[in-house]
Amino acid sequence: MNTFYPRAGADHDACGVGFVARLGGAASREVLDHALTALGRLAHRGGVDADGLSGDGAGLLLPIPKDFFRARAAEAGIELPEEFGLGHVFIEPGQAEAARECIESRAREHGLQCLWWREIPTDPSHLGPRATATLPVIQQCFFGLQDAGGDLERALFLLRKQVETQAPCGIYFCSLSSRSVCYKGLLAPQQLQQF
Repeated sequence: MNTFYPRAGADHDACGVGFVARLGGAASREVLDHALTALGRLAHRGGVDADGLSGDGAGLLLPIPKDFFRARAAEAGIELPEEFGLGHVFIEPGQAEAARECIESRAREHGLQCLWWREIPTDPSHLGPRATATLPVIQQCFFGLQDAGGDLERALFLLRKQVETQAPCGIYFCSLSSRSVCYKGLLAPQQLQQF
């Protein structure tokens, strides 16, 4: 029996995945636009609620655009270090302050310093009623190492695992990394860019 391929009918995954890259790895808005186009073309792979507007989820995984975030941080009077971690977090409405305190205190336990919180600009007018009713507070948190000789990615991984297993309900990290950020939501693929 060939173990490299599943038997016909054994695969039940309905997700669609696309991959867009530029040779040489240069970041550009053009690559992001192609990724959003590819995502929109995967709409047939997802479900839509009876309201016709609420999707069952879509997202993008991107390298962290560090220059972009350094510019946004500078506008807020924050200077991000050369290496920083970025957490993209969903928080239960009404729990933002408690969630921040929880994340920051656990970050210190792992040798991390929370440098900045950023509220992500969103436009929920494009979402359906089901997605709007369950919309979390969406924020980004930025971390630096307290000790310059530490392992940033490992500390971020440990922080995420601790928050996921020990923190009160209502905190979910879409991503927490020094390399990549995930933008996602309970929406249809073509709604992501508008949202």
